[in-house]
Amino acid sequence: METQVDPSDTSEIPSEIHPSGLDMCMNKTLWELSKGREEPVAVIGIKNLQFTLPVGAGAWSWEGNIADCPAQPVLVSMSVSLRQPFKTASKGDDITDDTIHYGRLRSGIIQSVENYKSRLPDPHDKLGILLLSSSIIHHFTFEDQLAIGKHITWSSFKIMLPKVSLHGAGISLTSEMIYKMPPLKEQLPDVEAGRIHTNGLWGRSSTLRVHDLTVSTIIGMLEKERIRKQKVVANVEIDRWHWLGDDHWDMEQIILKTIEESTFKTLEALAEHICKRVARYFLIPMIVKRLRIDSAKYANKWEIFDDDYTKNPWEETIVSYLCPFIKIKLEKPGIYLDTTPGVEMTMDIRPSPRSPYFYLWKGYKTLKIPDRPFEGTLKDWIAKNDPEDLDDREDPAKLHLQRKFEAFQAEVAEARRITEEINSHASASSSKPSLPSIKREPSSPRIKREQE
Repeated sequence: METQVDPSDTSEIPSEIHPSGLDMCMNKTLWELSKGREEPVAVIGIKNLQFTLPVGAGAWSWEGNIADCPAQPVLVSMSVSLRQPFKTASKGDDITDDTIHYGRLRSGIIQSVENYKSRLPDPHDKLGILLLSSSIIHHFTFEDQLAIGKHITWSSFKIMLPKVSLHGAGISLTSEMIYKMPPLKEQLPDVEAGRIHTNGLWGRSSTLRVHDLTVSTIIGMLEKERIRKQKVVANVEIDRWHWLGDDHWDMEQIILKTIEESTFKTLEALAEHICKRVARYFLIPMIVKRLRIDSAKYANKWEIFDDDYTKNPWEETIVSYLCPFIKIKLEKPGIYLDTTPGVEMTMDIRPSPRSPYFYLWKGYKTLKIPDRPFEGTLKDWIAKNDPEDLDDREDPAKLHLQRKFEAFQAEVAEARRITEEINSHASASSSKPSLPSIKREPSSPRIKREQE
């Protein structure tokens, strides 16, 4: 595949490079991507190159006015795995063609950041960490032509915002890509300016992480733990992140307020509660918004989605591919000085009747994200904006069996209709008048003798 692009315009990044593209075959979870990754033979990288940039909301939020957008520290790291070991460089103790000078990585990152700063998006709601990451990936793919399968097997680009949170260590976005060796005919240089051959991209993943969010809350089984608050440290990942903008700020507020307002006895219950809140009041509204936008763009009909979430053929839509996985790790102080208890869990929010979290999609068309600035308690906001009693939910196994039974009844009815139609045609043909019989004249004696 060949692509003609303007290397200076990130709006023309093809979907196979842009992490927000709808090429679902490329868009994988980090676990899926790891299964296609080769053992690295040589890795070149650069870590925590620091900039100060406008990338959306800072620690104190942002209302969307570009003039008021806070510039904040940004740390950029990247690494690439070479397809062949750097034997010549090692032997000659010099920078040769079988290795990559780290200065090339540094210069490429600086150039892509300058491109990002000179072309801030309009509307400004696209301004954010994903757009910066796309600009860097675009540079190393189309301008520098380093991130291609001819030279490397995988690449990793990490953008860290260390000051975006008042209660944590920051938020990061890591984009990883795996490349296969392109066919030989596509490795030949092309003299036409601006034209590049396929980069051999096999798959990619984009993972947003909330790092070490530390919140005081009531947690624990003991009587004394029910009186005084303890600090809970939360690390949350959204595996398969593909949204432009700074909505990660809103997600962190939901996590923060959920922990603050909770009084669970176990980390297990708190972890699931956080995941459900993030899914219902952040991810599902984001997915629905994306569906509406893409339906208008690609002339699809959003109206085919039924208001009743149990009646939609979700498996026949792209919703499952848009749904990320929520991964969470919680830790709290232990009763004993030498222990730090912790739990981890992963939640799959894809709308399947077999899923224990299928009910989270109830009323999915009307769900929304809390508006900025997020004042008051999350419990009060939910009571006002989403009065659904999710604890009074139907059993997902029962819903699955009900849908199977309804489908079976429809198949039986269709088979009965076809049978009746065939029988009616058969009876109609048997009632038609038969053709008159043809009488055969007796053979003449002459003909009879000749036959003898």
